Amino acid sequence: MKNKTNKNHFSPVFANQYWTNEVSGWHYKYYYYCPYRKCVVDSQKDKGKTAWGYEFDLYSQELEDRLDSELENDSAPLYEKLLNNDTLDADERMKWGQFIVTQSMRTPSFFKYRDELEKAHGGDESYKETIIGCQWCEDNKYVACRDWIILEAAEDDFFVRTDNPVYMTGFLQNPSTTIFYPLSPKKCFVACSFIEMLFTLIGEELPLPKQKVLKLEKGDAYKINFDLIKSASTSLIVAKSDNNRVISKMNVELLGTFPQIPFMLSSAENDYAESIEIEKIIQLMSYSDGIEYPEYREYELKPFYGVEFSMGINPFSVFGVTNERLKELHPEIEI
Repeated sequence: MKNKTNKNHFSPVFANQYWTNEVSGWHYKYYYYCPYRKCVVDSQKDKGKTAWGYEFDLYSQELEDRLDSELENDSAPLYEKLLNNDTLDADERMKWGQFIVTQSMRTPSFFKYRDELEKAHGGDESYKETIIGCQWCEDNKYVACRDWIILEAAEDDFFVRTDNPVYMTGFLQNPSTTIFYPLSPKKCFVACSFIEMLFTLIGEELPLPKQKVLKLEKGDAYKINFDLIKSASTSLIVAKSDNNRVISKMNVELLGTFPQIPFMLSSAENDYAESIEIEKIIQLMSYSDGIEYPEYREYELKPFYGVEFSMGINPFSVFGVTNERLKELHPEIEI
């Protein structure tokens, strides 16, 4: 008989491992919110390879086993392919969509808000058994059918990993939504906003969405990290070799200031409908956390279509334009 798993990883070890290596002793640099001191702590004690991204007794054993057999075993090779800039086929895209959708709902943060919602409507925790869905579930299409970009951080830049690993800028069904998921300190998966609807003749297959790599300019990853850190719940990790005074200050001041809105609690197909639903969810978050969050949160990285850089626009830069375009506009500036 298989032993019960009490230590349930909501962020899989196979994904977290890219933030550590043998040189670092297989440890992460760790930041967390301490409820006793009521502040974010720059931990002086590193976390081991399997010692972050879990919570005790978060899942039933059945769900834990299904996450392994139905999701993670098939998703791990796709994770590697994306890191290697290999293109995924249509079937693999749907499986990756399932991984992203499930990852957005398997966190303690999401469960906390969903539990509050269930309590208000006389429900229970049985919803947890349904979070995996299936490879061909409708929700996965909203990831699989978008254009994908693998963002590569500039030299000496990096991405953090938070306890809300999937950063969504809106509801899954809203075309303007962008989905960010750091794969490693150097690479971040992005499912882009939709540019326009594609019309095809009856019986004609839809063209496979694009998948490409985009190398970011110096400092761009910090703009993304700003929102990732803000959207954390209570903790995050940084590769030990990347930790510095700048990221430490960002983490201590920003971690969890406005946690990821649990968009998977509802749906909205446009910005107007989204604003109404967001207001309801933020009220739920405020009640659950005992914090009066602002009525609306602006997600600065929304929308992102993936074609901006070719137009001289850099939404991740404080200048708003690419270095090349900046030099055209201001030849005297040294970059």
